[in-house]
Amino acid sequence: ARKLGTAALPAIRSYSLPVLIKDVNSNSIQSKWIQAKAQVSLDGGGFFSSGTMNLRSFKDSLLWISITKLGMEIGRGLIRSDSAFITNDWEKTYWRGSLQEIGIKYNVPAGLTDIQSLVFPSLQPTHEYLLEKKDPGYTLTEQGFPSKKYSITTIPSPLIQSIVLSTGDADLKVNYEDYQDQKDFWFPFTHNHQFKKGLVLHETKIKFNQVQSSDAALNTPFNIPTDYTLIK
Repeated sequence: ARKLGTAALPAIRSYSLPVLIKDVNSNSIQSKWIQAKAQVSLDGGGFFSSGTMNLRSFKDSLLWISITKLGMEIGRGLIRSDSAFITNDWEKTYWRGSLQEIGIKYNVPAGLTDIQSLVFPSLQPTHEYLLEKKDPGYTLTEQGFPSKKYSITTIPSPLIQSIVLSTGDADLKVNYEDYQDQKDFWFPFTHNHQFKKGLVLHETKIKFNQVQSSDAALNTPFNIPTDYTLIK
């Protein structure tokens, strides 16, 4: 796959807001169904600090995640447009709730579309953004809660470099690196998440090794064993 920066650089061009949004999204994955595999590393150490993530997504409908460690599944998650479920197979527990609750619990945007656009970076054409030129790219600011700021490079083509979400007392910054051309779309194979609240800083690194679009529906099995304990 062709990586960002390996091709000859085109001349820098100026963009209007509608054209910039259109070009960013045209470089993003367009398929309804997406499957991906990555290595996840959390700060803090311990058994749950790293693992292999298998991810399957259907646009605006669901996000399915399975985490394995040493060949064993240790957790699974299913996020829908109105609900979320998480199982911890190691401790035989589970959690269920609304997206608003999961947003508060894990400090992420509460909407499924917002969560998917963090994993597969893209812009929402119907949202209102403030456009600011920042050579060699642009900054887009979206007001609301949380507020969002996008850093976009335009070389060799418009791609999102980072997203910052601010809630007033906390910030989540996602940096995207190692963009590779997958023929039909560009995808950043390294995601660095930094969550900061006061003096507390947590970092997560996701290194993807496979991203594929799919025309056929993907299997997203999820069940909660009867002997698992509900975590409030």
